Amino acid sequence: MTTAKPGLADSVDWRLYFVTDTPLAGGPERVPWFVEQAVIGGAGVVQIRDKTLPYDDFLALTKACVEANQRAYEHCGRQAALVVNDRLEVAEELGLNVHMGQSDGDIRAARRRLGDELLIGLSISNQRELDAELADQSADVLGLSPIWDTPTKTDTEAALGLDGAATLVQQTAGRAKTVAIGGINHSNVRSVIGTGVNGICIVSAIAASPNPQQAAAELLKAWNDFSASV
Repeated sequence: MTTAKPGLADSVDWRLYFVTDTPLAGGPERVPWFVEQAVIGGAGVVQIRDKTLPYDDFLALTKACVEANQRAYEHCGRQAALVVNDRLEVAEELGLNVHMGQSDGDIRAARRRLGDELLIGLSISNQRELDAELADQSADVLGLSPIWDTPTKTDTEAALGLDGAATLVQQTAGRAKTVAIGGINHSNVRSVIGTGVNGICIVSAIAASPNPQQAAAELLKAWNDFSASV
């Protein structure tokens, strides 16, 4: 097993994990503002995701998001763990964490390149993928995807549903953090928290909001409300 340094994943607040969406934000020049507002609102993790931008443009976007994260820190004293979706070269160049899909390359090679000072996430869509990862673990956080079908990502397997997600979560206890993604919004967030995941990944509920700071704050509040109810 080759994961990040012990305790590194524990130092991250996974509860609210914002995944950027360039078209929903209104273009790459608008994405950093959404990042800044989401972090001020309480997002503990931000993933920069754009599958279509050329390398140089994506690198520039990621650098702008790093600066936005710093502005959020200067504003409220809080900053997020930044994660690069798929683009290992960008993550390596900027010293950022990375999230990989099942078809995004060899996760063990990524671990060798990034070392143990950075976190690696891996998408998990079914029992087979979870078994393969846990048999020779390299990921620090597992993105259970999708919980429900979503228009922001159409190249996914069948939805896990709440029961399917809960079943996978139970098998990862003490081994990796888990975050849920896919169709999660203000109306269903508490039911997803109830599966036992460490965090919820949000795309459109923040990236399409006219007030992403407020949207983030309300989603984070759902964790407090859930804790108070159990």
